Amino acid sequence: MAAGARRTIDLSPAVLRLAALPILTVIATKRDDESIQLNPIWFELADGYIWVNSNTRRSWPMHLQRDREATLLITDPAEPDRYAQIRGRLAEVIPDPKHEFIDRLARRYTGKLFRELEPGEDRITFKIEPVRVTGQMI
Repeated sequence: MAAGARRTIDLSPAVLRLAALPILTVIATKRDDESIQLNPIWFELADGYIWVNSNTRRSWPMHLQRDREATLLITDPAEPDRYAQIRGRLAEVIPDPKHEFIDRLARRYTGKLFRELEPGEDRITFKIEPVRVTGQMI
């Protein structure tokens, strides 16, 4: 592999089935003091990437943009011993000014559009490339 080239991984059919469920993932990012911050969030797996969204005022998006890496945990609600831990690298940051992506996620999880945005609230979408997957029964 050439220097600087990225290796894309294929996710197993079991991980793809688990990620297709409308369940939360827990995203882990590093704070400035190197401690770990965990946040449950909505997500979508599409085109081999994990897609997440947040408002720009929250701290975990700032950590993700700074370090360009995160780990996500997906646990099967029907079989809690079955889980996938996905280490990822930030591939792209996409503004969501018309909140189209968060509306899509809201439909996935609630069946309706996302709540009305607060004054001054900006949404941002992150495209995360999986680089390593570990877990159990995946």
